Amino acid sequence: MKKLIIPVLIIFLSCACHSKQPESAAGNTKTDTAKKNYLPVVDYLRAEIAAVDSFPLLLMKYHIENGKTDSGIITTRDFDRIAGEFLFPDLDSSNFEKKFEENSFIDRSTNLVSFTYSTKDTGYGLKRVDVLLSPGAAVDKLNSIYMESISGNKDSSVIRKMSWKAGKNLSILHIQKPKNGQEKTAQTIVVWDTRD
Repeated sequence: MKKLIIPVLIIFLSCACHSKQPESAAGNTKTDTAKKNYLPVVDYLRAEIAAVDSFPLLLMKYHIENGKTDSGIITTRDFDRIAGEFLFPDLDSSNFEKKFEENSFIDRSTNLVSFTYSTKDTGYGLKRVDVLLSPGAAVDKLNSIYMESISGNKDSSVIRKMSWKAGKNLSILHIQKPKNGQEKTAQTIVVWDTRD
């Protein structure tokens, strides 16, 4: 029996190694059907907002402008308005995949997976999105999101640099650049968990 199995196995492996892949009917053209599999950034953000809305958390807001800091407790309605700045229309999956290119890598020093989305579009709107994930056994956990956008009109432009630390806080830095005049900056920070 062993004498019969070994020659059959050799013939099978020989045929398998020399078999050709079928070519398309139109010749040697190959189509790339791989679909982009971008992260659902807007879903991460909506889940974070919903989590803050659903728990009785103390929401502290800090507003820093002209070297002065104002602080106070805010309501979930105020929080939703501020957090809504992160929900750009460009994050809609069809627009996101058309306008943005993805680059990703694993940072061995922090053990985080980094996804960077950037666009070559020079007009107004969202320009960059960075997402850091903590790899998990079943599901990767959101660590943070960073975004940059540009908006404006003929008289001035506004750059927004926004960061969201999952389960902890958010920060929005507005840099207003008038065509004639001095640049102004203002930062809003909302904290709902101060634990490390």
